[in-house]
Amino acid sequence: MGTSLGYKALQGFFRITRYRNNMIKDAANGEQRNALPKGKQAARWERSEFDGRAVWTCPPKDGATDRVYVHQHGGGYIYGIAAIHYMSLQELANHAEMTVIMPDYPLPPQARAPEILEWADRQFSATIEQYGLENVALGGCSAGGNLTLALLQRRAARGDDNPSKISLWSPWVDLTPADAPPTKADDTEALITPFGLEPAVGAYIGDSGMDRADPVISPLFADLSALPTLNIVTGQQDILYPSICDFADKAKAAGKLGEFTAEPDYGHYWMFYPAPDRHRTLKQIAALLA
Repeated sequence: MGTSLGYKALQGFFRITRYRNNMIKDAANGEQRNALPKGKQAARWERSEFDGRAVWTCPPKDGATDRVYVHQHGGGYIYGIAAIHYMSLQELANHAEMTVIMPDYPLPPQARAPEILEWADRQFSATIEQYGLENVALGGCSAGGNLTLALLQRRAARGDDNPSKISLWSPWVDLTPADAPPTKADDTEALITPFGLEPAVGAYIGDSGMDRADPVISPLFADLSALPTLNIVTGQQDILYPSICDFADKAKAAGKLGEFTAEPDYGHYWMFYPAPDRHRTLKQIAALLA
């Protein structure tokens, strides 16, 4: 397939500017970057609030629908919503003909894992109550994929029904490697660095006392038998790819793996990059959600 010039240029920009090293610094400083929709995006995305936090909603181009997809954004539990989230999820709304809901869940240092999980759980439960379980799909990217799997586990543990359509984009499924010092050989990704995962995990867990191997924190160790079918899209150049493959194997063994797409030439978060294959992949995700 090969990568596009735009994707290669953006990867080069990340490497030259050492953009990914910001995660290490910003995790220590408690920096939270949160973008607002601008230009044409601002006309499509509507802001509401849930328990003091923003919730962004984008209907498909032909108008709002009763069917919704709740997407938990990524950012390593350090960063908030980015401009690229609005762009790709707006396109997804058009392809799926579904309204996309993107919650701005709380982040460290104001909140740690228990508070983040509690707020996201309550917000998602409120969405189900509003639209009906049969009309709600759930997914997330990177840390948002981690949060998605945590929410599914919490609901299953309570005996609550989960939505049947789940989409995980480059999900962060194992937070325990932060215990092991990375080496330069592990440091191959332009967007994220393994050296930034340790402070990100530390910021997320904080002084909560939660264990990194807790299945709610690291869903690689979860019992997946009570979860719905999981659809996964990732890139083989992602430093998280080995753990995502392990998770996919576990989901398959439990009979819970749906579509597993791993593009050979792309890294972490590639479905948000200016790559022609992004549009094809968003259409595939939309078809699975529809």
